[in-house]
Amino acid sequence: MLEKKISVASFDVFPNSTMKPSALQQYMQQLAREDCDAMGYTYKMMREVNMVFVITKLGLKMNKPVFAYDELTVKTYQNRVSGITWEREFEFYRDGEEVIHATTQWVVVKYDTRQIVRPRDFPGEIVSAELECNHIDIPRAFDTANLDFVSDRVVRLSDLDENDHLNNCVYSAISLDVLPFDRKEDFVKELFIIFRQEARIGDVLKLSSAEKEGRYVVSAYNSTGEKPCFDAECVLGKISG
Repeated sequence: MLEKKISVASFDVFPNSTMKPSALQQYMQQLAREDCDAMGYTYKMMREVNMVFVITKLGLKMNKPVFAYDELTVKTYQNRVSGITWEREFEFYRDGEEVIHATTQWVVVKYDTRQIVRPRDFPGEIVSAELECNHIDIPRAFDTANLDFVSDRVVRLSDLDENDHLNNCVYSAISLDVLPFDRKEDFVKELFIIFRQEARIGDVLKLSSAEKEGRYVVSAYNSTGEKPCFDAECVLGKISG
């Protein structure tokens, strides 16, 4: 388990000073890497054996809005392995109260072929915490029927990470860009993302969305690669609510 303190910066927030999910994910990504480093499977080591971690699902719940300059204590831990899936939890505390929880699911793949590597073939010891927590159940799929096309989104250099594909933190930003987010009053209460297939530089994503019973659904189809890219579901709340 890794525990650190972070201070929400001015560049981490929307115009209403509430924290962007994409910024939250960036902290999560870095903390997960540091925890993996401490367990011995660094990114450098894994690349040397042609392996990388790739996220497949994200579930995030913000019980209360988090604002610029808030001081947060973050805990993250590899909690369990089920089949080919590695499950990592994130807990964010403010003044001793857990205000955000995130559950993420990952797989290990061959870097060159993206073929899945089973945990039994992983070149290091798997240390799972097996802790009870505010685990978030992530749906297997969302209702993506009857969505309305909104816009195209081209993957650019600034969207890429070390794995040379659209970084997982950008998916939430792309999703929120097509939602009726009130930048004065809204914050993101819940966010779920299913990462279906990676996108590369120059790929064109066709984004569709609709509101369904108070939940916004977004779906992205990679028209360049002719394959689904991701689906997301978001619940918005009011800061004053």
